[in-house]
Amino acid sequence: MKSHAARRALFAVLLAVTITHLPLLRVAAQQQDAAAAQQQDESPEDKKLREQQDKAKKKEDERKDKEAKARTQEAKKYNTLKDFAEDLYARDPEFHDMVDVAYLDLQSEHALEAYRINTSHAKEYLETENEGESLKIRRALYDNPRVTEYVNRLGQRLVPDDSDKLYAFKVMVNPVPMAYTLSTGTILISTGMISLLDNEAQLSYVLAHELAHVYKDHWRLKVMMPLAEQEYNERQERKRALWAGIFGVAGAGIGAAINGGKGAAIGGLSGLTAGYVIGSVYNHKMSTDWYTAQENEADDFALKAMLDRSYDPQEVPKLYNVMAQVARADSRMQLGFLGNRSRIRERSDYSQRLLSGPLQGQYQELMKSGKLVGTSPEFNLIMAELKRDNGIEAFYYDMFQMAKMNLQQAYTLRSDDPLAAYYYARVLKQVGRSREEMDQAEQLILTAIRLDTRQSIPEIQLHRALLLIESKEPAQQAEAVQSLKQYILAYQKSRMEARGQDGTLPPNVDILYDYMRLLGDKSWKAPTDPARAAPSFAAAPGSDSNPAANVPVKTSAPAPAHKRP
Repeated sequence: MKSHAARRALFAVLLAVTITHLPLLRVAAQQQDAAAAQQQDESPEDKKLREQQDKAKKKEDERKDKEAKARTQEAKKYNTLKDFAEDLYARDPEFHDMVDVAYLDLQSEHALEAYRINTSHAKEYLETENEGESLKIRRALYDNPRVTEYVNRLGQRLVPDDSDKLYAFKVMVNPVPMAYTLSTGTILISTGMISLLDNEAQLSYVLAHELAHVYKDHWRLKVMMPLAEQEYNERQERKRALWAGIFGVAGAGIGAAINGGKGAAIGGLSGLTAGYVIGSVYNHKMSTDWYTAQENEADDFALKAMLDRSYDPQEVPKLYNVMAQVARADSRMQLGFLGNRSRIRERSDYSQRLLSGPLQGQYQELMKSGKLVGTSPEFNLIMAELKRDNGIEAFYYDMFQMAKMNLQQAYTLRSDDPLAAYYYARVLKQVGRSREEMDQAEQLILTAIRLDTRQSIPEIQLHRALLLIESKEPAQQAEAVQSLKQYILAYQKSRMEARGQDGTLPPNVDILYDYMRLLGDKSWKAPTDPARAAPSFAAAPGSDSNPAANVPVKTSAPAPAHKRP
């Protein structure tokens, strides 16, 4: 009776499950039937295409699975050796001292590098051989205070509350997308890197990634772990030999007990073999790719830091997609932050796995609350100047793809910027092939002339003349002559002003002129003689209302030696 009742109960359960899932079973059956019918109706070409797509998808899934396993294995090896190194550092005074001395040497090198970067010339002028142009060469740090303060302010917001270190986030001039850290707590990001970013969320990811290297003591570990690796491998080798010896002796003893001396020989050989097999577990020398392991750890940290500050991490795969595109167009783009181009896709896939896995709950919560941040209102306005300046740098590095992209974006964001219009025209003239591009370049030259109210870009008139000459229209020859005259006079005036000012103006005066343009003053320009400008300034509140009080007092002090006749 009990058995019969149990069978009835089981049947009832199976029937209930079947009825509950019947709609799903019907849908699955319908999908299978539809797929089968589609395969029967498809042409040979469609079938071949479908098979190719299925094969490509299978290959892609296998690649992702292989990369995920390799990442996990690399992290395990890295953490194993890191734990060993930290333990050895705590227990072995000799190893402790050796690590401290090596790390102190590294910090000294990084301090000197930071000093060199911070004290390098902010601006130098170079007379190029290209049509008599004067090119402003920036050295090391970018001299736009609005951009640099914005980047540092954003970086400081990303620092974890429990960090006892101090950090500085700085922008360096280099069209190659790069970012790196010093053990001093200095995080450096290039104008080329920032110029590729679409929004503040992407910038926060790059800064947080570099911040992680300092926060997680990666520089100290880079010093310590190679020193510990040799000791680790030697200990593994000793363990392997020990196990081989133990099993060899044990095998010989068992063989002798069974079959005397002959058995001892056979048992010893078998035991020795078993010992080497078991000992081989300890014979795997640690060979870890520190760069990859630490980059992966920094990626994890950056994604978590973004979410903690409510930045949208879905911007990260978009960033990697842009990086992959520019790296394909110009291999120089992978010299910095990108590293090995083959890892771009892997890092993008990994970020997606984190967002659909461990970070999904926090991400969904921010999504529902509407607190996710993509960008800020000031990002595009501030970055217009950086994209322009990096585009100019890229142009002189013959990095034409980046130059064209940056300058087009800069001009779109700031259509009142004569320098952006001029250099965008230069790029189009240099690499353009169509009549449309030449016409656009000419219009940009005319726009730059109209916008250059301070007459600080004499070369505009030269390129205007060249365009008129190339047209070969008799009616425009007189205009070409006039443009050449204006170029000569404007160039002469600019060089005389440069010599007259003789370094008395701020090195980033052109950036300050940009600020004034944004504030509505498009024409004021510092005179050659600064004393003449003093009376024109309004007196500050509470200051002497007498304009003469603001005029520098001339003294009879001798002129510096390098200026004496």
